[in-house]
Amino acid sequence: MAQTSFNSGNRSADLASLPDHEIMARLKEAPPEQIVAGFEVLVRRYKNAIVSYTYRFVADYRAAEDLAQEAFLRVYRKIHEYNSTAKFSTWLYTIAGNLAKDELKRRARHPAKSLDWQSGKSADTTRNVPHMVDTEGPAPEATLEQDEVRITVNNALKQLKDDDREILLLKDVQGLAYEDIAEILQLPMGTVKSRISRARLAFKEVWKQLGA
Repeated sequence: MAQTSFNSGNRSADLASLPDHEIMARLKEAPPEQIVAGFEVLVRRYKNAIVSYTYRFVADYRAAEDLAQEAFLRVYRKIHEYNSTAKFSTWLYTIAGNLAKDELKRRARHPAKSLDWQSGKSADTTRNVPHMVDTEGPAPEATLEQDEVRITVNNALKQLKDDDREILLLKDVQGLAYEDIAEILQLPMGTVKSRISRARLAFKEVWKQLGA
């Protein structure tokens, strides 16, 4: 099956119509020199969503791009470890969220130093997958900067507790299903629903304080 896809004239077009888990299954069987071309399909599918997600954690678009890049690189390095029974998107969001939270912790400990993982092994790996998160046109958040309502929403999100902000980002910003959020956060469904309700109430209180 993998050979059928990768022997065609337009590999990306062949893969673009497939669900995530099918693409990953084919990439596991593909020759190393052809994996990058196939993986770019997944990058195009999720890059803007992941950059937007990490941006709302770190409030720094370039840092969000770097975090998204690192998330995709970590997935790329683990293609052959991918469990086809797991949902690709929840795996990717878990990695990206963990990276963003780690970055916030680093900034809290070392305010003048951020994204220090770039100086290690991860930086070298980017040579193998060039321009993985090379967004085209204006940055997704460029429009946000001109939209007062969205700016206020972001300011309100920043004032929430980390757990409340994370679960609202997953549910109300990224629009993920309860089941996916439960898997990403490793929480029972009932806990996810109660935490979302609590986070929404907290958001409303902050929203009122901002006079929105």
